[in-house]
Amino acid sequence: MMTATFGQELIGLVVVDSRGDILGTVADLMVDLNSGVVGTLVIELQPSLDADKLPWPSEAGLMLLPSEEINSVGPQIVLKR
Repeated sequence: MMTATFGQELIGLVVVDSRGDILGTVADLMVDLNSGVVGTLVIELQPSLDADKLPWPSEAGLMLLPSEEINSVGPQIVLKR
């Protein structure tokens, strides 16, 4: 039950890169059902962003962000790069 609560807290958080530029917000997450570990975040990208310039796969305004790319989680999610 704790994993679901934590996951819900991530939905809607703003995602910024290491320079503080906003990439988008967390729309959904993919969780390993065996371990409960969040593997990938689904990010709804800022409309003004050119997704082709980002190093992660994206389609239709959504980007798949591996959790290894996350530097910290607080009031917002900050990426390592």
